[in-house]
Amino acid sequence: MLIFLILGLIRLAQAAEDLPVEFHYSPDREIQEVFVAGSFNNWDAKALRMERTGLTWSSSTTLPIGWYYYKFVVDGEWIADPSNPEVAPDGNSVLKVGEPHPMRKSRGVPFDPTLVPRPVLSDTGLVNLYYAAWAMAWQKISSGTPENGFVNSYLDEGFNELIYQWDSCFMSAFSVYSPRAFPGMGSLDNFYSKQRDDGYIQRVYWESDGREAAEPTADEPLINPPLFAWMEWRYYQITGDSTRLTRVLPHLTHYYEWIDANCASPSVDGLYYNTPLGSGMDNTPRPDCEQGGWVDMSCQQALAARCIANMLEFEGDRAQANKFRERANVIATVVNKKCWDPERKFYFDVNKSGGRSSVMHVGGFWPLVAEIADQQQIDACVNWLQDTSTFNRPHRVPTLAANQNEYDSTGHYWLGSVWAPTNFMVVKGLEAVEENDLADEVALNHVSNMLEVYEHFTPDESHIAYEERYGDGYKTIWECYSPERMLPATRWDGIFYSRQDFVGWSGLGPIALLIENVLGLTIDGANNTIDWHIARTDVHGIEHLRFRDQDVSLICTPKVEGLSIQVQCENPFILRITPRSGETNHYDIAPGVSNYLINY
Repeated sequence: MLIFLILGLIRLAQAAEDLPVEFHYSPDREIQEVFVAGSFNNWDAKALRMERTGLTWSSSTTLPIGWYYYKFVVDGEWIADPSNPEVAPDGNSVLKVGEPHPMRKSRGVPFDPTLVPRPVLSDTGLVNLYYAAWAMAWQKISSGTPENGFVNSYLDEGFNELIYQWDSCFMSAFSVYSPRAFPGMGSLDNFYSKQRDDGYIQRVYWESDGREAAEPTADEPLINPPLFAWMEWRYYQITGDSTRLTRVLPHLTHYYEWIDANCASPSVDGLYYNTPLGSGMDNTPRPDCEQGGWVDMSCQQALAARCIANMLEFEGDRAQANKFRERANVIATVVNKKCWDPERKFYFDVNKSGGRSSVMHVGGFWPLVAEIADQQQIDACVNWLQDTSTFNRPHRVPTLAANQNEYDSTGHYWLGSVWAPTNFMVVKGLEAVEENDLADEVALNHVSNMLEVYEHFTPDESHIAYEERYGDGYKTIWECYSPERMLPATRWDGIFYSRQDFVGWSGLGPIALLIENVLGLTIDGANNTIDWHIARTDVHGIEHLRFRDQDVSLICTPKVEGLSIQVQCENPFILRITPRSGETNHYDIAPGVSNYLINY
């Protein structure tokens, strides 16, 4: 069992002193050794040894008040405690120490809403959800220590006692809208600081001491989707801050080369592989695809190459930029040849024998954002996203198509749940291929469903994990959502709901997609330009948006005679407005307050 698979260390230290805990095991056969591994010792199979007295093995320790999970490791075999009737749905024994009263994580410093841009919408619910997401992210700001070697301030995903690579990447995608208060890029720096000399960056590191969780192997390279380059380029595009590019480029190119050397599929030439946990889509069905050609991983490597090429071009190294573009193009050719199924008209994983998988999952949309799909393939992907029998469910977009045998309407983690990172990928992919109306439609559906759950859902506490039974009404943002009902999704055990306060990457919808797709704003700090696609019919816009080195406010008020636009800024910039008519209006905005009237 991998130590980072379950929950990590759960400590709800609400008492000044730890309480004694004893474990006893009476086997029905001769055994050599027994250990206790659990959430209280990082699931270390050798940390707590049991000693034999007569026919019984025993051990003791002390723990703070709280809920814990554990198993016995009997001669290397992991088993639940047979004498403990309390067993979690995932098969772990449940340990209650004292009388725990779970409490939501708090830094003890209240969130100040003036730290973030102020959206203007007639739908106050979406505005409330936006601020709730920032407030939850505020509680996840952490500080590095001498022991772990992390940066002074960073965003923590809040899943367990590890930092996660692809969670951190996606958190940077929304924290970019308040970079001075929310250190999302610092989260990426934590991983760069741990990079090995050969370029390797592990997907998780312990927050306690900064160690890698385990040693990588060919079967389990312990990486995550290689998205650093995408997020670094996005940060530059939105903020116009190029100071990171020179510093991070060596990290990105070395990581790319490590993946190229160590995660190229040995059975499907030209494609790349990951593992279920490494892909981030833990229990997604991928039959016979171990070390085969994974469509998502291959496209992510192509996307990384394109973004690295953009950075090299910016740095003036045109020769190296062209080399990385060519590498992206080579991957694209192979993906289109081997992953695209011309009969089923979708992208699939390739199994070890070279055949295409039968499973239709959300990873098949990565070719859009990686700029791999041609127009015919784009049209087919768009059709699937509009198809109610597959990906167009009441809450869009499920990670497993609804017509698949293993699809679970409750979510069951990656067996159909709606997840923030994959929805963000789909929306940005649609934008990349100029399917902007559908991108906005998917984004609005996602945040509206999140709002419905936030405002109206009250759970049966028997479906809440023990350590999250706060008893406070559960007005929160969840790790993932049901595709069929206005509910959070069930987690890996298919019984308990997923994590609460998961901002974390679940802030992507209420923050990034709200600004970019619901309000219609594309911030191009690199070119001192804001593009505003106006499709709404209410008063809407944003105030105190941090744009380069100034705050900008943009408000649209629909009137009988046209759209009244008011802009307030400190420095000149270019504003391009595209109303529903499709005709783009260009404005050179001067400092101060400017007013315009444009046709619908």
